[in-house]
Amino acid sequence: MPSYDQETWVQLLKSALLELEHSPMTGRIADAREEIVKRVAALRDIPGIHDEERQAIEDALSSLRSLERLEVKYQAEEQRKKAEAALEKLRAIAPKIEGREDSK
Repeated sequence: MPSYDQETWVQLLKSALLELEHSPMTGRIADAREEIVKRVAALRDIPGIHDEERQAIEDALSSLRSLERLEVKYQAEEQRKKAEAALEKLRAIAPKIEGREDSK
């Protein structure tokens, strides 16, 4: 039985799982998911039993979903930090703005 380890989807999954930078992670997740979809379609046309690879694909999709959830949490946290920084800047200039309004 041929091994699926050399399939493109496996390499893309590894790239997504090992990506430490968040901006490229989203693209790598999408690339891996797209290649998995292609492979599932190809397996339909290849005779034989592919239970081991099908299980690996299910596991891969589960891992990608976990990565996506982590990515959403990370992006939300980044947005929260940006909003807090903007609010802090507004608080810092508030006295200047209030002082100008009082002098009118």
